[in-house]
Amino acid sequence: MSLPAWGAGTAGIATASASAITLRKLSILNLSPLDFATIIATPAAGTITIDPDDDSRSSTGGSMGAGGVPQAAKFYTYGGPLQNLQVNRGPLPVLTRVGGGATMNVTGLTLNGPVLRFLDAAGLLDLRVGGTLAVGANQATGTYTGTFQIIVTYY
Repeated sequence: MSLPAWGAGTAGIATASASAITLRKLSILNLSPLDFATIIATPAAGTITIDPDDDSRSSTGGSMGAGGVPQAAKFYTYGGPLQNLQVNRGPLPVLTRVGGGATMNVTGLTLNGPVLRFLDAAGLLDLRVGGTLAVGANQATGTYTGTFQIIVTYY
């Protein structure tokens, strides 16, 4: 009876990626987008809302959630320890259908806290932004995208 020699055999090699992001003081970084996920439009108009505190999705009227992973936009801000800041938004976004032919308006953006706040003792703030999407009656199917601005003023 023969046994394989110790250490004989095949080797497996795997690769992985690594990354890092460094922030300068008085900066803001978008970590993830506001995502209403998959929705169903019916003959009646409605709204889809994403809560910035817990990423939950609710609906009114003829629209409803239909899967996917809805989430509030997530930002990370960095400044001085306990530094005061103010959070504002730019214009409300209009989402445009990829390939054209239709739009949907975001009718409100909501924060996971007050407009005026303080950074923590490390100078950090986890900022989340939810929103409300107006879905038209018989809204055209497809993927809709758009952008919005969050403005943080450090004091």
